[in-house]
Amino acid sequence: MNINIHIIEDSKEEILDIFCHEANKERLQEIAKELVEGNQKITCKKDDKTYQIRLDEVFYIETVDERLFIYCEDDVYENRMRLYEAEQLCSGADFFKASKSMLINIKKIENMKPSLSGRFEITMINKEKLIVSRKYVADLKEKMGL
Repeated sequence: MNINIHIIEDSKEEILDIFCHEANKERLQEIAKELVEGNQKITCKKDDKTYQIRLDEVFYIETVDERLFIYCEDDVYENRMRLYEAEQLCSGADFFKASKSMLINIKKIENMKPSLSGRFEITMINKEKLIVSRKYVADLKEKMGL
């Protein structure tokens, strides 16, 4: 396998093209995904145990009563950081701020629709429904390319 890297100007968009055999397609997609998204992890606690959760497994992050909760498909974890710190950690991933207390992973969104008072209702792929405050709807549309 040959690997070619070409340096481009900072103003140009970076592109990753992979030419592979069908047998290697899935593995190379996984590698490319980790390269593009990174395999960033967030340290969490649950039941007095500490876990390292990959950000691409996180559905959303929410603060409730000054406690930060990390929601995955089947589990909820806790972390001591503040929401702005979690937002910095997630800045390279596909998260957006949905309210003053919530970050949502756009890759886990199944569908969305306008709601009352300019807000949006989001249905996650696990069928959980979340609300995007009207202040952050523009950010959602930008991240989703709308």
